[in-house]
Amino acid sequence: MYNLMEELEEKRESSISSQDIGKRLGVGSHNIRKDIGFLGETGTSGSGYEIAKLKSNIEKKLGFARQRSACIIGLGSLGSVIMNYQDLPFPCFSIVAGFDSNINKLETIQTTIPVYPTYEIQSVIQRDNIELAVITEPDRNIEKITERLIEGGIKGIINFTPVILSSDLESVYIRNIDIMTEFRYVSALFTLHNQ
Repeated sequence: MYNLMEELEEKRESSISSQDIGKRLGVGSHNIRKDIGFLGETGTSGSGYEIAKLKSNIEKKLGFARQRSACIIGLGSLGSVIMNYQDLPFPCFSIVAGFDSNINKLETIQTTIPVYPTYEIQSVIQRDNIELAVITEPDRNIEKITERLIEGGIKGIINFTPVILSSDLESVYIRNIDIMTEFRYVSALFTLHNQ
């Protein structure tokens, strides 16, 4: 919903109804009203919600206004794209380090962001107060890498590898994003829709 509010604000739109939000996001308007109610936001009958105010409330409630440091683990194709994407401002985090187990690759990477071998993960995370990690390619030692991240004090991991990661610690949040599962999900949706 936040991305939609950003997009609408850029288009200089001032208000939107829960029904229109739901339609654009593929969610029922009742669920949208419930989520917005969680933010303490109320709409005006007929004119809907004020976009700038709704966006601001989302930022405050979900901590998007706070800048967080992030790192990339795995500097292959996807990792390099994300690192180079740093030229565009991310709304609530900045990439401050990259890691790869291939030391030869580190010597050839063209970036202004410091890059390190994976065995330095724990010390760099602690030193630079890095809170978020993005893992972009599977490594034989992915469990060890995850341990180093957690021991370094990482708070959240976005995992783009096919290996499902988990943590027993309630203070570490892991989001596993498997591209193949997403393809299957979308494929199933349009297959079921066309039956």
